[in-house]
Amino acid sequence: MTERKLGVFGIAFLYAGAIMGAGFASGREIWQFFGVFGKYGFAGLAFVGALFIFVGIMTAIIARTLKTNDLGKIIVPGNSRILTAFTGYFMAFMLFTVVITMTAAGGALFMQQFGMSRILGGAFIVILVIVTVLGGFGRVAKVFGYVIPLLITVMIMVCAGVIIKGIPESGIESQMVPSPLASFWQLAAVLYLSYNILAVVPIVANAAINSKSTNHAVLGAAMGGSLLAVLALIITLTLQTDTGFSESMDMPMLAFAMELSPVTGVIYTGVMLFAIYSSATGNYYGFTTWLKSDSNKNQKIVIIALAGFLLGLMGFRNVVAYMLPLEGFAGIAIIIMLTCNFFIVMKNKKKEEKSHMFRDFEDHNRFDFPDGAVRVTAGSGGESILF
Repeated sequence: MTERKLGVFGIAFLYAGAIMGAGFASGREIWQFFGVFGKYGFAGLAFVGALFIFVGIMTAIIARTLKTNDLGKIIVPGNSRILTAFTGYFMAFMLFTVVITMTAAGGALFMQQFGMSRILGGAFIVILVIVTVLGGFGRVAKVFGYVIPLLITVMIMVCAGVIIKGIPESGIESQMVPSPLASFWQLAAVLYLSYNILAVVPIVANAAINSKSTNHAVLGAAMGGSLLAVLALIITLTLQTDTGFSESMDMPMLAFAMELSPVTGVIYTGVMLFAIYSSATGNYYGFTTWLKSDSNKNQKIVIIALAGFLLGLMGFRNVVAYMLPLEGFAGIAIIIMLTCNFFIVMKNKKKEEKSHMFRDFEDHNRFDFPDGAVRVTAGSGGESILF
C-alpha cells in the first residue's frame, strides 16, 4: 500500500511542528530573541519570518528537482563528496542533540508542573517519539496533521485571552537585558533563524519528496514559514503586555496561561508537552533518514533514542546549551551553502530544459508537414509549400 501524498496543509504543519518545541511554545526563545528588544524585536520577526519562507521554498525546490532527501546533496553546492558527507554527519548530530534537549525539557516540565520525577517526563516524550518514528514518514505526517492545528489553536486562544482580557499587573520591574551572546536584535534574529534551520531543512526536504507535486511542496513550505512568523508575532505581543513578568519567568507563556485560570494552565501544560513531542519527533525523524535502511534500522532507532533520553537525564543539556552559539554560526554556513546550491540547481535545471528543447528540434523531420500541405520543388534552389 502506497503512502498518501502530502498536500499544502500537511507540509505546512510538518514544517511548523518541527520548530514548535519547548523554547517556542513556552515563550522563552521568543522573548530572548525578539521580545527583549522591544519595538526592534518586530523588525527581527519580519526578517526571520521572510527567511523562514524563502529557506523552506528553496529546500522544497531542491529536494523535488534532485529527487532526494539526502541532507548533504540538498545543502552542499557542487559535487564535493567530502563536504557533502561532512555536512550530512554534522546535520545528523545536530538533530540528535534536539532529541536530548526535548526529552530533558519534558522531564523538567513534569517536575515543575506535577512534582513528578524528571525520568517520567523524559520517558513519556521518548516513548511517543519512538512509536511515531517507527511508523515511518506516513505516521509522522498523520500525527502532525492532528496535533499541530490543535497546538496552534490553543496558543492563539491563550494569547488572545491575555491581550484582550488581560491579567493583573505583576509590578515586576523589567530590565530588558538581552543575552550577551545575542546583544543586538540583528544578531539575535540571525542566530534564531540559523539555529532553527537545522530542523527546517530535513523535515521540509522529506515533506517535499512525499508531496503531491512541486507546487504543493512550495506552497506548503511558504505556508509553514508564514505560520511560524504569525505565531511568533502573536506570542511577542502577548509577552510585551507585562515585560517584567515575562522576563522573570522561565516559561512565560505557561505562566500567563496559569494567570488566566488554573484550567487554562493545565491545558497549556498539555500544549507544552505535545510541542516538545512534535519538535522531538520531527527532528528525530530527520535524523533517522541518515541511517541506512537495513534489517537493524528499527533497533537502531530505539537504541539511539533511548541514548538521547539518558544523556538528557545526565545533564548533557548543559553542554548543549554552550554549543548553541556554535550551532547558530554553523547554521549561518548551512543557509549560505543552501542558497548557493539553490541557484546552482536552478541554473542546471534551465540548461537541461534548453538541452531537451534542442534535442526535440533536432529530432524534428523537416519533411513532416501538416495535413493538406504539399512540398513542391522547382528546379535548382527553388521550392514552395502549397495548401
